[in-house]
Amino acid sequence: MTSALRMAGCWLAVLLLTSGCKGEAPAPLPAPEKIVAVAVEELAAEDLDESLTLPGTLEAWEDLTLAAELPGMVKAIGLREGDRVARGEVIARIDPEAQEAELIKAEADLSLQKKNLARLEQLLAERFVSQKEVDETRKALDVARAELHRAQVDLDKSILRSPVDGILDRLFVDRGEYVTPGTPVALVVQVDRLKALVEVPEKDVPYLQLGQPVQVVPASIDGAAWPSLSGEVIYVAYKADPATRTFMAKVAVENPDGRLRPGMILRVVLARRSHSQVITVPLAAVMEREGGKVVLVEQDGVAHLRVVTPGAVVGDRLLIRDGLVAGERLIVRGQQLVADGAKVRVED
Repeated sequence: MTSALRMAGCWLAVLLLTSGCKGEAPAPLPAPEKIVAVAVEELAAEDLDESLTLPGTLEAWEDLTLAAELPGMVKAIGLREGDRVARGEVIARIDPEAQEAELIKAEADLSLQKKNLARLEQLLAERFVSQKEVDETRKALDVARAELHRAQVDLDKSILRSPVDGILDRLFVDRGEYVTPGTPVALVVQVDRLKALVEVPEKDVPYLQLGQPVQVVPASIDGAAWPSLSGEVIYVAYKADPATRTFMAKVAVENPDGRLRPGMILRVVLARRSHSQVITVPLAAVMEREGGKVVLVEQDGVAHLRVVTPGAVVGDRLLIRDGLVAGERLIVRGQQLVADGAKVRVED
């Protein structure tokens, strides 16, 4: 009897152990939380100059087409195209001999009228001639003076001179060619100083002032960097171009070495305004969510969402008017993979 009880107990123990082994499997261990690697930038307040860069086109300070004022043959041309010309320097002579002859004749007529008047005034004192004869001679003397002045002016007109210091850019006539009044003879451009023409958007016009200094950067075609030049705003249009809705501005640019030429394209950097102690962030760090601008900052290994109020774009950075303070660690790489409250790992 005792052996049977012992045997039954053993079988019961085996059944209990077997039933325990066939029960539910133990719960799996929780998966480790994903931590995204990010890069951060510590924000700092700084003074910022906001500028505007616009394309511009150069034109000559003065672009003068000189024309013949008298008819005649072109007797001489003293310069060649491309030569530098000084103010008052002779470019061409148009039949000056005929005008010189007219001047000599006018001088002789004036001298004769002066002698006639002196003789008649003496005869008037002796009462041999009337006052009327003397008055008529004086009138003839005035006409002779006017004719002499006209002859002198015509002689000056026959000699074509440059009105400015510049470059003789083109000659439209050849020596021996007959010209009439109004015929273009030469093109002179003043290039020691140039004008840059810039089309300014309506929203930026209020920031422009006459006399405002600007920076001029010539275009680089062969990859060589040209040094920037200083310029000055000399004119801002009051009426917008009806086609582009922009306002024409003119910038004076000094060009003493003649490296710049009319027609060249350049960039004009205009100062818009200055900001004192502001926060800026890289444009790539800003995200658009729910119709607003947001960024992520890192604090103690956790990402926190910040809604920001953007300001002006300056280069590749965005001015932040509200939402961030100096000293915060802005996430600048990996922010697209991070949600608000997620854990992050900062890497260099």
